[in-house]
This record gives sequence, structure tokens and C-alpha cells, in this order.
Amino acid sequence: MTSPDFAQGAPRPGPRLSAAAALPSPVSPEKVVSAIGEMLDELDELGRHVADGDGGSPLSLAQLGVLDRQADLLERAHRVLADALSAIDHA
Repeated sequence: MTSPDFAQGAPRPGPRLSAAAALPSPVSPEKVVSAIGEMLDELDELGRHVADGDGGSPLSLAQLGVLDRQADLLERAHRVLADALSAIDHA
């Protein structure tokens, strides 16, 4: 059995885009840049806090808490970027 020839512009089999998919992506590059910038600023501040108290000694509980906070901020930044990319990919 041969496949039918489709006229140019005629509907073709395959996935259909929903009406929502035709709308512009809800991702605002400015919001993404702002959110990541704020997290990076906080990371810098936390890094200065750890560096100021270093003195060559083993990490204190406070410094470990700061490192934990840095890891949390990096995870959040990753999530913001991944969500933005996902939203753009689905648009």
C-alpha cells in the first residue's frame, strides 16, 4: 500500500499543537536573570563570610551552615534555569 500524496498546505498526520502552545512563552528572561543574579549575589556574600572566618582552621558549624546555604542557592538557581528552559522548550 502506498502513502497518499498530500497537497501542499493540507493537514498531515502527527501531533497537534494546543491553543495554549501557540501562545508566547510565559518565561520572562528579565525575571530569570534577576532571580539568578540575586542568588549569585547572596552566594558571593556567603563566600566572603566563609573566607573572612577561615584562618586556616577546620570549618566551624557556622561555616558548614553557610556552605549548606550556598548549596541550596545553587540548587534553586538550577531549578529556575531548568524550569525556564522547559517552558521555552514546550512553547
